[in-house]
Amino acid sequence: MFRLPYVEESFDVVIVSNALHIVPQPEKALAEIRRVLKDDGVLIAPTFTHAGNSFPGKVKAFFMKLAGFPLHSRWTSEEYLRFLRQNGWAVRKSAVLKASFPLTYAECVKSEV
Repeated sequence: MFRLPYVEESFDVVIVSNALHIVPQPEKALAEIRRVLKDDGVLIAPTFTHAGNSFPGKVKAFFMKLAGFPLHSRWTSEEYLRFLRQNGWAVRKSAVLKASFPLTYAECVKSEV
């Protein structure tokens, strides 16, 4: 994820699904995705947004962490979308899917940095 074996601007679409919250430095992953995505390409980046969890959701997250599932970033939906914008992406579409673990869907294009 941090050193993809592709030349610059190789892809029209990159999908990183439910991964950015579990990597230690998600901004580095976004930079690498930006490198391999064509200038007019689309990033589709849904991820769990744990920060706003209900109490039962927090309990589930706690047990998932005990089981070895890392949670390096805990964003609310708004924080996650802001994180994407701060790292060079213009959010074109977004939606929040409510469940035990809320999921924020984000569809982005490159923005001027």
